[in-house]
Amino acid sequence: MSGETAGHRLQRRRVDANGLTFECLHSGEDDRLALCLHGFPDNAGSMAPIIWRLADEGFTAVAPFMRGYAPTDPAPDGDYSARALGRDAIELAEVLGEEFDTDDAVLVGHDWGAAAAYAADRTDPDAFSKLVAMAVPPGFNVLLPTHHRQFLRSWYMWLFQLPDLPERALRWRNFALIELLWGTWSPGWDYPDSRINDVKETFRAEGTVEHAVQYYRDTINVPPSALLGNGPSLNEVPSIETPTLVICGDRDGSVGPELFERAGEVIEDCRVVRVPGAGHFMHHERPDVVGDEIAAFL
Repeated sequence: MSGETAGHRLQRRRVDANGLTFECLHSGEDDRLALCLHGFPDNAGSMAPIIWRLADEGFTAVAPFMRGYAPTDPAPDGDYSARALGRDAIELAEVLGEEFDTDDAVLVGHDWGAAAAYAADRTDPDAFSKLVAMAVPPGFNVLLPTHHRQFLRSWYMWLFQLPDLPERALRWRNFALIELLWGTWSPGWDYPDSRINDVKETFRAEGTVEHAVQYYRDTINVPPSALLGNGPSLNEVPSIETPTLVICGDRDGSVGPELFERAGEVIEDCRVVRVPGAGHFMHHERPDVVGDEIAAFL
């Protein structure tokens, strides 16, 4: 999981924060910290294109394996909710800021990393000067039951609520489900074997499958009343105070781009970018476009 561009290499380090030891990839040695958080089914190596770009832009860029994704520790309290991910992000930024002697911290999150970014703001809106959230809109749980196509796209989330079956489904035939999800979510991305094999290696590690599924059980909560139109409305979602760039792909098969149209109702200072021709993994599919947007915003 090493790489190199423009003279930067990915290095590894272990960081103790929020009661866990995180395995991290990082590059750059400048006075601004960029914390880069991955999603599912993925690992820290997914953030390599962003790490390299931000290292070129004058950041110390760090991507941890999220809690429960080996070799990072499992959650000692079994909590894999978005709130816990947000607390991890805040504590990591504080510890890394001291270690690298940086003056400022920004957070770039993809998928569950985006959910962590929103949660971090609600815990401490001063923790990061700016946020970048990719592939997941704010208020997703509220929007989900009101978009019927999205309800169908999210079939795997409902599968993951069941006991035991999702863990067996993920491991079936050498993690064929991961390949199915990647192919459906980013239909135009001819992902390299090295990338998906690296992710599969993470999921082979003891406990990672169980912990990754628990993210969904602890966070995705759509009451039956919401399916009948009686759920909370978007104006009841706590607002995001940190200036935020929200990025979606217009071919995303996981989260439809229409769910991002109301992001400005939740985020006080918001810019939404739809990347043409890109799916869920837009930072790999269109790295220059996404990198330019992130660099300009930060």
